[in-house]
Amino acid sequence: MNEERLRIATVRRSLTRPQFIFGCDRTLFLLLLLACMALGLPGGLASGNFWNFFLAAGIFFVGLQILRSLGKRDPLAMRIFQRSMKYQDSYFASSRVSRQDRKF
Repeated sequence: MNEERLRIATVRRSLTRPQFIFGCDRTLFLLLLLACMALGLPGGLASGNFWNFFLAAGIFFVGLQILRSLGKRDPLAMRIFQRSMKYQDSYFASSRVSRQDRKF
């Protein structure tokens, strides 16, 4: 007799979880890091002033906490926002497809 067995497939956790760095979305974290480095480091936007370095560090740590809380509340928020940017602001009430009357 041919026994039917259930097929077992292992699902790795690393393939189903969103990719986070320090609890933040990877894209948003790298964008925050780039902006703070451009503000605080010499040759950046603020020419490496002593106070700009502390300002950039403060912005980084505050932004990191905000991104962590966003990552805890909705891990897919960035993907949803990117997808929503494709949609139009408004749509027409009627369809644009016109039907031609055919005589049979």
